[in-house]
Amino acid sequence: MSAKELIEEAKRQSEALKTISKWRAAGFVLAAAGAALLYGGLHRSTLRIPFLAAGGIMAAAGLAVAVLCDLGIRNGRKNIEHILEAAERCGGR
Repeated sequence: MSAKELIEEAKRQSEALKTISKWRAAGFVLAAAGAALLYGGLHRSTLRIPFLAAGGIMAAAGLAVAVLCDLGIRNGRKNIEHILEAAERCGGR
């Protein structure tokens, strides 16, 4: 690949990381909503079990999404650095 192609690939991957960042934020929102349901389940006597179950599932799923997206973002940034280093070796920016 030429340096120009490598730089274009780095730009495309940077855009993909922005999308993944939005998913990470959505994961945090889901986890927060789950935590709110868990809290509500602790203070309601009639809907305790459904609130606790739904809150636990939402919180766990949201945290899983956020953690996996964060891992992808960190690895993606490293990959972009490697691509840009390869572009510099091929002929500069």
